[in-house]
Amino acid sequence: MRVLISFVVICLLGTTLVTAQALPPNPANKVGVIGLMHAIHSTNDVDKTLAFYQSVFGIEGQVRPFASTGPQILTNTPGVTLRVAMTQLKGAFNFELTEFANVERQLHKQPAIADPGAPMLKIVVRNLDSIVAAAARVNAPIVTKRGMAVTVPTPSGSAKAIIVRDPDGYFVEAIQGTPAADSPEGMVLGASLGLTVGDMNESLKYWNDVLGLSLEAEKTFSSDPAVLDLMGLPAGASYRLGGGVISGSRTRLDLIEIKGVPRQPFDLRVTDANACGMALFVGHIHELLAKIKEHGGRVLSRNGELVTWSDTIRNVFVKDPNGLNLELVGSADPHQ
Repeated sequence: MRVLISFVVICLLGTTLVTAQALPPNPANKVGVIGLMHAIHSTNDVDKTLAFYQSVFGIEGQVRPFASTGPQILTNTPGVTLRVAMTQLKGAFNFELTEFANVERQLHKQPAIADPGAPMLKIVVRNLDSIVAAAARVNAPIVTKRGMAVTVPTPSGSAKAIIVRDPDGYFVEAIQGTPAADSPEGMVLGASLGLTVGDMNESLKYWNDVLGLSLEAEKTFSSDPAVLDLMGLPAGASYRLGGGVISGSRTRLDLIEIKGVPRQPFDLRVTDANACGMALFVGHIHELLAKIKEHGGRVLSRNGELVTWSDTIRNVFVKDPNGLNLELVGSADPHQ
């Protein structure tokens, strides 16, 4: 079964900070992911990065200080301070831009697209030509070969797409979409999340067997020249695709394993610039954390323990096998 035809294909048919969220119901009494809260992108300069997304994609947001007592424990960085801009990718999910301070940070580490742990934000837009022009005006580095959008295959035919980097080096793919009658106003029509993995089979074991998703993957590697051009990869490289919809959401997580080019792990602390990830609602967070530890998963929060965020909420930062930061959010009651 071919799960995907190209790296840009997404299923389209989220949410503010933890303090303003109600946990979703867990009717299946599931130990694992039951929803997507938001995507996370730590920045070098949150004002500069927010200005990029406003200028290129018309995404709105406002930078605000955020009380850092909880984040200090959650990220295991005593004394850290935090500013946040919570933006909304209409029709998809919320996108949290953060800037940590009062802590030593890596500021300029950028992944190659083939590096395990390299994240990507994939945005379907109303007018790709306008996006390309706006990206050029702000001097955004273009990853796609020849600096031009390319046409890649999709299940329904083909679509034009281009990959650029934001001011922190985060990969952003813009894909030409066709607005539906009920499409949201503005440039953004939808979005999904992407992740380069080191080993597709090991990644599926973690996301499916530990976190409880139902992701699938192609069994063979492909080397479509248009897709290689999109990702700025040379002839001779190949890729294997996988992914699926995040439980309890309409957002797709696309995985890609790339071979035939040099690779090195991209693995940052939550507080480092260009550290990315997502916040996930989970059922039975106490049992899930124990399961993650049992399977050798890395826990980032202080003492490897759940954080008491409020009377009703517990959360914790963990790593997926590729180095992606995952904030798990669940009920304080172990029976919920």
